[in-house]
Amino acid sequence: MIIFGTSARTKTIGEGLFYCPNCQETRRYELKQARQFFSLYFIPLIPLGEAGRFVLCQTCGMAFQPDVLNMKPQEKPPDLAGLINTAKARLEGGYPVEYLVRDLTAAGLDREVAWATINAVVGVGRRTCPNCRLSYAATVTVCPECGHSLDG
Repeated sequence: MIIFGTSARTKTIGEGLFYCPNCQETRRYELKQARQFFSLYFIPLIPLGEAGRFVLCQTCGMAFQPDVLNMKPQEKPPDLAGLINTAKARLEGGYPVEYLVRDLTAAGLDREVAWATINAVVGVGRRTCPNCRLSYAATVTVCPECGHSLDG
């Protein structure tokens, strides 16, 4: 009895780092090439041609089309808890109030709640730059954006 058929063999033709859609992180990968072989008694003997290429994530083991290497990592949403916890230090360090409102609303906080949070953290007293019109906490004396004095 003669046992014959075809089998696929793979070899690594490249490796590096890529954004894995399954892990949702940057991971190591191997670019693999699969080839079909005519096999006799389960031994691959004659190459029949390329069966394709694929990218194999070294962490989760998922296989992807090679065009996955062109994907850009997805931006992570801003950390709302981190923004709230550092709001006072940021504002007193010269971060504009309008920028923090923007950051808080981008992280999912309602605009009115963002303003209430800022008022609770540094009070309602503000200094406004006469040049760029940005507002700052009352403890800031010079506009970090344009360098103008915020006194009077």
